[in-house]
Amino acid sequence: MYSDVNYSDIAGSPSIPAVSTSLAKEPSGVSAGRSVAVPEKEIEKTALLHDLPEEITLKIFRFLELRDIVSLQRVSTHLNRFIKNEHVLERTWYRRFSLPHQYQLKKSLPVEDKEHLRNWLRPFTTDQALVESLIKHRKAVYFPALFHFAKARLMSQYEKYNVDTEAVIAHSDRVKPATFSPDGSHLVTASEDATALIYGQSANGSWEKKGIISHQSGVRSAIFSPDGRHVMTFSWDFTAKIYGQVDGTWVEKLTISHDDWINSATFSADSSYLVTASDDATAKICVQGDNGSWEEKLTTYHDDWVNLANFSPDSSHLATTSYDYTANIYGRGVDGSWEEKFTIFHGLWINTVNFSADGRHLVTASDDGTAKIYGQKTDGSWEEETIISHDDCVNSATFSADGRRVVTASKDNTAKICGLKDDGLWGEEAIISLNCCVNLAAFSPNDRHVVTASFTRAKIYSKTDDGSWEEKRTISHRDSIHVATFSPDSRHLVTASDDRTAKIYGLKTDGSWVEKTIISHLDIVLSATFSADGRLVVTSSTDRTANIYGQDINGLWVKKAFVEQTCFPTSTALSANGHHLVSRFRHDKYRIYKLSMNH
Repeated sequence: MYSDVNYSDIAGSPSIPAVSTSLAKEPSGVSAGRSVAVPEKEIEKTALLHDLPEEITLKIFRFLELRDIVSLQRVSTHLNRFIKNEHVLERTWYRRFSLPHQYQLKKSLPVEDKEHLRNWLRPFTTDQALVESLIKHRKAVYFPALFHFAKARLMSQYEKYNVDTEAVIAHSDRVKPATFSPDGSHLVTASEDATALIYGQSANGSWEKKGIISHQSGVRSAIFSPDGRHVMTFSWDFTAKIYGQVDGTWVEKLTISHDDWINSATFSADSSYLVTASDDATAKICVQGDNGSWEEKLTTYHDDWVNLANFSPDSSHLATTSYDYTANIYGRGVDGSWEEKFTIFHGLWINTVNFSADGRHLVTASDDGTAKIYGQKTDGSWEEETIISHDDCVNSATFSADGRRVVTASKDNTAKICGLKDDGLWGEEAIISLNCCVNLAAFSPNDRHVVTASFTRAKIYSKTDDGSWEEKRTISHRDSIHVATFSPDSRHLVTASDDRTAKIYGLKTDGSWVEKTIISHLDIVLSATFSADGRLVVTSSTDRTANIYGQDINGLWVKKAFVEQTCFPTSTALSANGHHLVSRFRHDKYRIYKLSMNH
């Protein structure tokens, strides 16, 4: 199915040629445009693979990089056929993503709706035979890898994208950033006109208004639940509302009332719970019943404003933070009730609170110059495991995806990486020094890299084979950096700055990071975001434009399209399928754009 494809951009190494079935006749390859003979010893090595059972061969391929697999295709007709039949390239590419992201990509695919799947691919190809050959595998366990790999390949083949306006969404007052549902089939907007609007795609691909959520004052935020079946809004009127779909219609499920402004409202990862945090010193936990109804389950109390409330990834615990300098941990019992488990004390405001991926650890970061890591014991209680000390405020503290490391960012111009040792104790692994206050620090999705950003510099550190951390790259801008984000496959990083540029860096096979391209605007770059498959970057600027950059067939990052606005967009959101984006083009209006190719 992919015999005419150049894999260089996907495989991550230059000049990887198309796979050719003519390799059966003569053992040869291509390198930098030259024909080269394959040594007989290399052919003998592949012959050994021929004798292995298929399940063993598949396991061996799990340890190989894409470039290695493509190389094997060159020297063996047997392996060429096996790699194609077992979709080894697609599976290997897919494994570059973290398990949570693989799950998101899988859930975003409308596998039960063949026509919807066709609509995902039609903007990128006129090859109907290809489309149908993909769709016939939709029940297979490897389908997400097959589908997303094919779409990434198709998109890379076009130098420029068409950008067409598919819908205009109008409010009567200033609008907030809009959000797509996880599968990209719906969109919710929020406005100071006291409404949120829900739009959905019909069978023919057009966008239609599906619902309206009304408040008594401006809507501050509107988001979808992780399963896309509910929408939550919260407003300056001290209320939050949950709406859900009933027979295709969006209806109100619950109104949550507070006595002061709501600072945040968050769904749990399983979409069964929602928590609001308010300046009235309370947080409220709401739960979804078996019949789809919602009810308030528990009101928690602090002595001052509650600024944050986060669920653990397994939805079994909740942490709230307050300006009373405390964080409370709540746990859910087997009967569904919630009760307070532990209180964490700091000397000043708590800036962040985060759970590890397995929910067994929690970290707080405070203006008192400390980050504290707590762990859950076998009896369900929580205890302090370590304190990470800085000489100034700790702006953030974040776990790695495997939960075994924490990186902090501080105003003392340093970031610290701490790791959990085999004896259960936490130890300092690295101190990263920058030229100014460290505003952010984050792990890559695969936990192999860390990025930190201060005023005008960002640094990439990578983990070596012996477990130590080594500085790999310093990225310099001429003004403040406020975005530094890894791609979902951890192979690229984008920064955005007030110096009117965004920069994309890529990981080479030798472990170094190199500049791939500079995205230039005429004013401050407000945001820079990767698409779900990591193949696109969308930037928004106060110059009233949004740029879409993507990788071409040779792996180079090039400008694929741009969008002009009449006012600067606060952000530009990309749908999960990668071919719809929404952006504010006036203070009170959005446009939904569709990306397509010149067929």
